[in-house]
Amino acid sequence: MTAGGEVERVKTFVRGLDERMEGGIPCGHIVLLAGRAGSMKSTLAFNILYNAAKTASKRSIYISLEQRADSMIRQMSKFGMDMTGVDQIVIMDLSKLRNTKDMAITPTQQDWMPAILRGITAYRQNFGCELVVIDSLDALYTLSQMENPRVKLYHFVEGLRDLGITTFLISEIHDIDNRFGHYGIESFLSDGIIHIDLTREGKNVGRWIGVAKMRETNHVQGYFPLIADKTGFRIVTK
Repeated sequence: MTAGGEVERVKTFVRGLDERMEGGIPCGHIVLLAGRAGSMKSTLAFNILYNAAKTASKRSIYISLEQRADSMIRQMSKFGMDMTGVDQIVIMDLSKLRNTKDMAITPTQQDWMPAILRGITAYRQNFGCELVVIDSLDALYTLSQMENPRVKLYHFVEGLRDLGITTFLISEIHDIDNRFGHYGIESFLSDGIIHIDLTREGKNVGRWIGVAKMRETNHVQGYFPLIADKTGFRIVTK
């Protein structure tokens, strides 16, 4: 809360969207960023961290379980996000660990959710951190012991919430399933859901963005066309 009792917020930096959700996402929220493959979930998440660093010097961690850091940096540069001199963002590239054959602890032996929580906690204590992206939940599930998903996810999300860091959990929606998360409980555990939908007309694919849920926020209902280029993200309202 600010001194005046207003909720502090993190901008999505999607022009036209923040204005329709009271300025952005309440600080400390756990937000699902959900969409099908190719909907630009990762790019939007990185765009939030990048602009938070550039405009407010906010420190953040991007935990990548799928894409290598060098590949990600090249991809983001195509959308105008030049990382030169931007040292507030740490890319934790765990994709390398997944592919290392000589790991002392194999993915089936390692309990990745508590390990990630410990890593974020240590970084926050040593350097400070206000934003985290975990990319993606689906990859994390494949590396975690999920005998009881409800209990496991509950403790993981509550652990993130206890840190007081605004966290974006990237969740892929599969063609045969319209749920925002693999187990269907992610929607209830999260404080917010931002959904990027894909539509196809002939040979053209369009992206639409909507705020399906955001606690402590009066937000617009419905979906808007989403445009992404080197100038950033914006919605079309007319």
